[in-house]
Amino acid sequence: MPSYMVKPTNRILVGPANTEIVEMKIGANATAAQMVPGRFVIYDAATGSVKEAGAKADDVFGVLEIKSGMKLSDNYAVADPCNVIRRSQGARVLITLLSGGAAVVPGDRIVTAGNGKGAKQAVGAMGAQGTVVAIALTDGDPSAADVTIVAELTGGAEPAAAS
Repeated sequence: MPSYMVKPTNRILVGPANTEIVEMKIGANATAAQMVPGRFVIYDAATGSVKEAGAKADDVFGVLEIKSGMKLSDNYAVADPCNVIRRSQGARVLITLLSGGAAVVPGDRIVTAGNGKGAKQAVGAMGAQGTVVAIALTDGDPSAADVTIVAELTGGAEPAAAS
């Protein structure tokens, strides 16, 4: 496996080193147990705060990164300051695929599947699965349990019909 896709130790960001990471706050509507590094987040109700992304999300802000002194398995509490890796083109990160989902191989498109986790985009109508938030760079099979893969975050949003 190329060195740029090696899973880092106790870190979510794989590269590049100049990727934008912003400090936010865990919002009042977040589920603390789901606020684990490597999970997708969306804006919460208050300015500067985030919560876990739900299934088929279209407004994903980024992925939670670890703060100093944390482990990969530690979760943030509501109102904690947190680091978020912006969902910009090219950021390579570790993400969690939701248990019970389809296996992924490099190149597969990833959408959110609930609790801040991702899943392989299935064949279906445009817009029915939320925005593609990442492209898998390593393979993983979450059929029996959550699994962590390296993925490249994508920018932009899925087109939507005018209302």
